[in-house]
Amino acid sequence: MVTGHTELEHVLTRLETLLNNIWDQRPAGVAVSATAPLVSLGVDSLTLALLLDNVGREFHIDWTAGNRLGGAISLRSIADLVLRRDSGGAAAEA
Repeated sequence: MVTGHTELEHVLTRLETLLNNIWDQRPAGVAVSATAPLVSLGVDSLTLALLLDNVGREFHIDWTAGNRLGGAISLRSIADLVLRRDSGGAAAEA
Protein backbone atom coordinates (compact mmCIF):
# COMPACT_ATOMS: atom_id res chain seq x y z
CA MET A 1 0.00 0.00 0.00
CA VAL A 2 1.27 3.46 -0.87
CA THR A 3 1.58 5.64 2.20
CA GLY A 4 2.19 9.22 3.22
CA HIS A 5 1.77 12.24 1.01
CA THR A 6 0.96 10.23 -2.13
CA GLU A 7 -1.93 8.46 -0.41
CA LEU A 8 -3.28 11.79 0.85
CA GLU A 9 -3.09 13.24 -2.65
CA HIS A 10 -4.94 10.22 -4.05
CA VAL A 11 -7.74 10.52 -1.49
CA LEU A 12 -8.04 14.29 -2.04
CA THR A 13 -8.23 13.78 -5.81
CA ARG A 14 -10.99 11.19 -5.38
CA LEU A 15 -12.88 13.47 -2.96
CA GLU A 16 -12.75 16.36 -5.42
CA THR A 17 -13.97 14.07 -8.20
CA LEU A 18 -16.82 12.82 -6.03
CA LEU A 19 -17.78 16.39 -5.16
CA ASN A 20 -17.69 17.44 -8.80
CA ASN A 21 -19.91 14.47 -9.70
CA ILE A 22 -22.51 15.59 -7.14
CA TRP A 23 -22.63 19.20 -8.23
CA ASP A 24 -24.92 19.81 -11.19
CA GLN A 25 -22.80 22.85 -11.82
CA ARG A 26 -19.74 23.97 -9.89
CA PRO A 27 -20.39 27.32 -8.17
CA ALA A 28 -19.09 30.12 -10.39
CA GLY A 29 -15.71 31.53 -9.52
CA VAL A 30 -14.99 28.97 -6.79
CA ALA A 31 -11.72 27.08 -6.99
CA VAL A 32 -11.74 23.90 -4.94
CA SER A 33 -9.17 24.00 -2.17
CA ALA A 34 -8.57 21.00 0.06
CA THR A 35 -8.34 23.14 3.18
CA ALA A 36 -11.13 25.61 2.46
CA PRO A 37 -14.25 25.18 4.55
CA LEU A 38 -16.82 23.25 2.52
CA VAL A 39 -19.35 26.03 3.13
CA SER A 40 -17.06 28.51 1.36
CA LEU A 41 -16.98 26.15 -1.64
CA GLY A 42 -20.76 26.31 -1.87
CA VAL A 43 -21.38 22.92 -0.26
CA ASP A 44 -24.76 22.93 1.46
CA SER A 45 -26.06 20.27 3.85
CA LEU A 46 -27.63 18.14 1.09
CA THR A 47 -24.45 18.22 -0.99
CA LEU A 48 -22.42 17.27 2.11
CA ALA A 49 -24.75 14.36 2.85
CA LEU A 50 -24.43 13.12 -0.74
CA LEU A 51 -20.65 13.56 -0.64
CA LEU A 52 -20.31 11.62 2.62
CA ASP A 53 -22.59 8.89 1.28
CA ASN A 54 -20.38 8.53 -1.81
CA VAL A 55 -17.21 8.66 0.29
CA GLY A 56 -18.60 5.96 2.54
CA ARG A 57 -19.35 3.71 -0.41
CA GLU A 58 -16.02 4.31 -2.12
CA PHE A 59 -13.85 3.89 0.97
CA HIS A 60 -16.06 1.37 2.81
CA ILE A 61 -16.85 3.61 5.76
CA ASP A 62 -19.99 3.18 7.83
CA TRP A 63 -20.57 6.74 9.03
CA THR A 64 -23.20 5.50 11.51
CA ALA A 65 -20.71 3.26 13.33
CA GLY A 66 -19.41 5.93 15.69
CA ASN A 67 -17.20 7.73 13.22
CA ARG A 68 -16.65 11.39 14.06
CA LEU A 69 -18.20 13.56 11.37
CA GLY A 70 -17.90 16.80 13.32
CA GLY A 71 -14.47 17.23 11.79
CA ALA A 72 -15.79 17.02 8.22
CA ILE A 73 -15.38 20.72 7.48
CA SER A 74 -13.06 20.52 4.46
CA LEU A 75 -11.97 17.99 1.88
CA ARG A 76 -8.71 17.66 3.80
CA SER A 77 -10.52 16.84 7.05
CA ILE A 78 -12.62 14.20 5.26
CA ALA A 79 -9.42 12.78 3.73
CA ASP A 80 -7.90 12.64 7.21
CA LEU A 81 -10.94 10.65 8.42
CA VAL A 82 -10.51 8.22 5.50
CA LEU A 83 -6.78 7.81 6.11
CA ARG A 84 -7.21 7.45 9.87
CA ARG A 85 -9.75 4.70 9.23
CA ASP A 86 -7.34 2.99 6.81
CA SER A 87 -4.57 3.06 9.40
CA GLY A 88 -6.79 1.57 12.11
CA GLY A 89 -7.37 4.85 13.96
CA ALA A 90 -10.44 6.16 15.75
CA ALA A 91 -12.64 6.11 12.67
CA ALA A 92 -12.92 2.33 12.71
CA GLU A 93 -14.56 0.48 9.87
CA ALA A 94 -17.73 -1.37 10.76
